[in-house]
Amino acid sequence: MSVSLRQLRAFAEAYRLRNLTHAAEAVHVTQSAMSVLIRQLEDSLGVQLFERLPRALRPTAAADEAYAITKEILEDVARLQSAMTGHASGARSQLAFSCTPALASTVVPAAVAAFKAEMPDVRVVMHDSAEASLIDQVLTERVEFSIGFFETGPETLEVLPLVVDCLTVVCRSDSLLASLPRVTWSNLAGQHIIRLTKGAPLQRQIGEALSATGLAQAPDYEVTFLHTALAMISQGLGVAVLPGYLVRGYPQPEALVARRLEDPVVERSLLLHMRQGHALGEPAQRFVQMLRSLLAP
Repeated sequence: MSVSLRQLRAFAEAYRLRNLTHAAEAVHVTQSAMSVLIRQLEDSLGVQLFERLPRALRPTAAADEAYAITKEILEDVARLQSAMTGHASGARSQLAFSCTPALASTVVPAAVAAFKAEMPDVRVVMHDSAEASLIDQVLTERVEFSIGFFETGPETLEVLPLVVDCLTVVCRSDSLLASLPRVTWSNLAGQHIIRLTKGAPLQRQIGEALSATGLAQAPDYEVTFLHTALAMISQGLGVAVLPGYLVRGYPQPEALVARRLEDPVVERSLLLHMRQGHALGEPAQRFVQMLRSLLAP
């Protein structure tokens, strides 16, 4: 028979109080149950721990040695419980994630604001980082998850789609493209194109779609940051091909329109990355739900 924590706790109280009845009360069991626990422990250890007197228990020499060890075991268990409780509490009181600057400057702040309104006591830690560092932040457990566009990564990562959207042309609301009943890639002919230099997979998708319709034209402007491109579009300097969810989170949505590009329709997913086998905590689950709602086409 193996030794159980229940038996050790019963033994520790019996040793400390020297009385079976009082020890039983201390661990909230009946006197007979206490007696059984002590005998089970003695059987497991193969030694007698107490001499039974009419009104008291007298510890044996073996009990003296066993108590010293038992006290250390119970203290270690208490420290373990305290540490894990603190860890669980920390997981419930903090939301730590990373995302690309393009997301951090558009859709993510709205999701954070909605999240804080619902869960004001949860501390939000957001890292806006280049895609190259998003994986490392997840693997090193600096963040619970990351949000990005890349589809490949180490096998230790689990990838979940947040939203499946499509490529759109982003233009001003008074643009001719905004008034068309449907917008195709061929309608981009003659438009001033603003291209983001970052995001090779995205640019490859755009280039392939343009080539398929014979519009492999050089861009009029090349910029590094999404906010720069959107600001230039707002000033009527051109149009850009972007996933629709980026524009829905732009602080000035009334000035811009995102029209789905057809013939062909090109899908572009936004992805959540976390460690393989990791279960998102309650704050993370709620935040992801809010983000999905805001990103929905």
